[in-house]
Amino acid sequence: MRSLVGYTAPLIIITFPKGGARGASPKGTEEKNMTMTTTEILGVIVRVLELFSQERNALIKGGLDVDGLAATLNLLLEESKAADAAQESLKRQLRSSTSIAELKLRRAYINASGMLDMAIAVVDKTSPAAKNFQSIRSRVRKSPEEEQIVPVPVPNPIGSK
Repeated sequence: MRSLVGYTAPLIIITFPKGGARGASPKGTEEKNMTMTTTEILGVIVRVLELFSQERNALIKGGLDVDGLAATLNLLLEESKAADAAQESLKRQLRSSTSIAELKLRRAYINASGMLDMAIAVVDKTSPAAKNFQSIRSRVRKSPEEEQIVPVPVPNPIGSK
């Protein structure tokens, strides 16, 4: 029997007709993928390694290079664990950076809103210019087609000399 050291098995996704393996959906075209979690996959690998250890003599007698297969599987297990740990670390970093971005956006909005209020007060909140400034808040969720901005000249509160 040939050694399987260096052999990479393809990832297999089992598909069943919708409704389970026994019953297909009425349309007969929908499929449901059966996938495994990381924990389940790592558990299978550990159980295979345990089997190799427990049944080592019988497997060697049957022609398998148990030590070579176990070495390959242990390497793949360690690589998988390292990749999973790196992914989990990136997820934590992403959550943290999302919180920071949300905080900075909120701070920027609060400042812009306050500055807008000051600008409205300077041009007299009942003036046409103030109405134009106030519309900034009401236009936030409008599409460009709905927006009809009418530019209004802003009076100089100091006056011209």
